[in-house]
Amino acid sequence: MSLSLVACNKSKEGYVENGELVVIQDYSDINLGIYGIDTLNPVATKSRSVQKIMNIIYEPLFTIDENGKADPVLADSHSVSETGTQITINLKNGVKWHDGTNFTAEDVTYTLSKMRDAGGLYGKISSKIHSFTAVDKKTVVINFVNKEPSFEYLLTFPIIPRHTAYSEDASYVPMGTGSYKFVSSGGTEMVFEPNSIWHEGEVSERKIIVRILRDKQSVVDAFNVGEIDAITSDDLVEGINQKSKSHTKTMVSEKMVFLGFNMWSDAVASKEIRNAINGFLDRKKIVEQDAYGMAVATNLSIDPTSWVNTKQQEEVIENYSEKLMEDAGYAIKDGIYQKDGINLSTRLLVNSENTQRVNVAESIAATLHVAGINVVVEKVAYEEYVARIAADDFDMFIGETEVGANMNPAAMLTDYDNYFNFDATEIVNTIGRLSTLTDDEEIKKQINDFSILFYFDPPYLPLYFKTENVIYGSYVSGIEKPVSFDPFKEIEKWYFYDKDGKESKEKTDE
Repeated sequence: MSLSLVACNKSKEGYVENGELVVIQDYSDINLGIYGIDTLNPVATKSRSVQKIMNIIYEPLFTIDENGKADPVLADSHSVSETGTQITINLKNGVKWHDGTNFTAEDVTYTLSKMRDAGGLYGKISSKIHSFTAVDKKTVVINFVNKEPSFEYLLTFPIIPRHTAYSEDASYVPMGTGSYKFVSSGGTEMVFEPNSIWHEGEVSERKIIVRILRDKQSVVDAFNVGEIDAITSDDLVEGINQKSKSHTKTMVSEKMVFLGFNMWSDAVASKEIRNAINGFLDRKKIVEQDAYGMAVATNLSIDPTSWVNTKQQEEVIENYSEKLMEDAGYAIKDGIYQKDGINLSTRLLVNSENTQRVNVAESIAATLHVAGINVVVEKVAYEEYVARIAADDFDMFIGETEVGANMNPAAMLTDYDNYFNFDATEIVNTIGRLSTLTDDEEIKKQINDFSILFYFDPPYLPLYFKTENVIYGSYVSGIEKPVSFDPFKEIEKWYFYDKDGKESKEKTDE
């Protein structure tokens, strides 16, 4: 039996009271698992498993909440320059490293300098940063390569201390500013204790024991027998034992699957044809049948569950596909669109090694065939897939990218990641206006205006964002705000109920 307690108070007898229920609070340690350790240096690791655990120790300048909004953590406030390429960050007072040393702006610039060269999981973010400087102990200025909306959404990487020994191998000893501190590491486990000098003040009473395991399957096995208390869906190999009592919380990831067009291809060069294809697509069907329901459909390169999405954006695209095809000079004959006696036929490139994307490609081909557009799905190995995109040897392709959390609706349209031979000048100028906005309603309006411009002449069509899950034992409560890059966020608020089979008991009036 498990309960989700919204508010609770610990009584003198060790019970937690909530309304008519009294439940026994379990103060045992939190147990997690880790595998594939390369280094415990959070800016150098290439292991997603290590990243999740290191987020317990380290903190970023900003984090993203469950509604997709940026919240300051080590930052106190910020401002963006009129040029739209520079952000000034004022740091929070009273923050100390786990050894009691004061946190300063030099720690931030030190992190940025190391992150740039480390080649870890935050390399894509560091590639967007041109330069940085510590103006004083509490002020950092960061200059970006290009104008982008909401720079603070990019500053979610962990900050490391300048005053400790740096390495990118197993010798690195982690130390952060977060709610838990690293204590020790042995052959089979690592130990983390609550940080009594944490700047947020709310210190957990539990230790965290991180069990060092061999691989993903070992993590799942340990969860199934109750040796660890929570895992994430990217740990799964064969799935959860149905005998294991567990719950899940779903997060929208930054991984977006899309249908890309080649502007140099005669088959899809016309914006009317690309818009018509957009209208013919059934994204909900693709999500349910081809993405196995583990995704959310989207029309824009922004998390569709984010606060910035509006009803107006959802209404931008209407199904005028037949008229659009007519405007492009095509007419149906024998069930196929023709122009000047020639059937409209396209090639859809997909990586044969990715089963889900192959399913998506074949589903789109079937849908467009019914609509009157012939699509030949070309399934090739990954190396050939990449080479053909680079050589513009495709009409359409199914791709996947991480778009970042900074609400950039023009993802993949900069000089270094424009795979579509698309002139994005007007779109980039529109995004430039977004980079200096701070008012929420103005940001929503600008993104809505952008979506109208984007779908007038779309270089690619977003299909869906993949989702991820935190999977935790039925006795675990307090998992309220996980996000894909920090699934164990606010772990200091977790608590256990009934872990050892203890039952709740009703309060009775004597």
